[in-house]
Amino acid sequence: MTLPTLEEHRARIANIDAAELDNLKYFRRHRIRDYLPGQGIYYLGDYPERYSVEPTEYDFNHLKQLAENGVQLIQVHEEWNDAVRHLGADKFSCFDPKGMTNFVNLCHYFGIKVIPYVSSAYFHEPDPDFRESFAVTNHYNTKKYCTGCHFKYRVCSAGSPEWRDYVLPRTFQAMETYGFDGIYNDFPPYGPYKDQGLLKRPVIGSYDPEIEDLLSIIYSEVKKRGGIYKVHCGHNMPVPAVDKVYDYLWIGEGVDTSEIGVGKDYDYYVVPCQHKERLTFKDPDYYFATVIPFLQFPLLTACGRPMGGGGLHEKDLIYYSKTGEYNFRERIGEHRKTHPNGPYTYSLWSSIPDDPGEFSRWRRYLKLYRPMVTENSIAYIELRECANILSPLPENIYTSMFVNEKKYLVLSNLSEAPYDLQLRENWTDRVTQLSSTTFTIQPKTMIFLQQDN
Repeated sequence: MTLPTLEEHRARIANIDAAELDNLKYFRRHRIRDYLPGQGIYYLGDYPERYSVEPTEYDFNHLKQLAENGVQLIQVHEEWNDAVRHLGADKFSCFDPKGMTNFVNLCHYFGIKVIPYVSSAYFHEPDPDFRESFAVTNHYNTKKYCTGCHFKYRVCSAGSPEWRDYVLPRTFQAMETYGFDGIYNDFPPYGPYKDQGLLKRPVIGSYDPEIEDLLSIIYSEVKKRGGIYKVHCGHNMPVPAVDKVYDYLWIGEGVDTSEIGVGKDYDYYVVPCQHKERLTFKDPDYYFATVIPFLQFPLLTACGRPMGGGGLHEKDLIYYSKTGEYNFRERIGEHRKTHPNGPYTYSLWSSIPDDPGEFSRWRRYLKLYRPMVTENSIAYIELRECANILSPLPENIYTSMFVNEKKYLVLSNLSEAPYDLQLRENWTDRVTQLSSTTFTIQPKTMIFLQQDN
């Protein structure tokens, strides 16, 4: 830990005192702790096709580049394990254990943490370990599924003692076996309580005490092991819990993520994912303008090994759906045939192909974002009255202040007309280095400011 210098102490005290006096009305105030904004998905291979997880020269160079540009945490999705027992392992273990361990060790060499997909709800129904006592049925006695491509997942119940007894030790064993730095948990936001219309969450959406309790147990055990716990419960949905049960909430899968301010009222920290094939608004800079003022930084999806479009014709394997993921992989395979040297696609949330400029854009915004969210910074989210800002703040102007040894403003103009910002003192545009009390922000763009000394 590096403590502030005497001058930094003076600046920090002055800044936090002034911010508390000047920020008169805002949506939320949050003190930033234990926050890693630089996160990505790392694609490993075209499961259920067999491939080697053993890191290659490509992985070495790619991970080095990611670390040098601010990536601190990667999640590996279900291709890391053998969810349908096709390659001699299972849902909680890797078919290439030595390769997986060496990959994790390489990430650690570059200072990058790794968390794997481990679901507390989805389990392949044909698996020999599956028991009907694991599963969710609603009050109409209907079974719940998540089916696609090569998998037929039953939704297992947070209220099933048998399922808890099965899934929990295997979850933590997976974390410990390969040296993972936590887990990423994907689960649906419903259970018997939601289906039957019982017990509403006080503020947002539905509340399910069984899901909350299971997530809380996992959270405690992950933290006991010094790990990081990220969850996702579908689309842009909040977790059906009141208590703190995660470090990061991933949103954005399967929806048009150009909507403004999604997740701003969820518990911190929210990591949005731009599902590029679902977008109605294609400007990637606009996307950053819709999330950064709300203390959110996007997940990097153009990351990892290129997808090859494989795994669709494995012998002795049932393919339950040839839409969705299956179709997406087919189209990737077709693209790879005509573009063998790229550009490539790197994730199921990508376009075909990925924008070759995504990583450079992402790291440019991360470089601007990171100084604002250092440990113990204070964020005033969505200011509506601020003594520093003399011009009115209309509905579609979103600005937030971040305070530490420096004072930062980030403002997104998400209206249809230019916005003239007038400030009480001089501030500097951190991109152009222009110092002024007035700035014009064009529609659908954002500006990063730092108060002059």
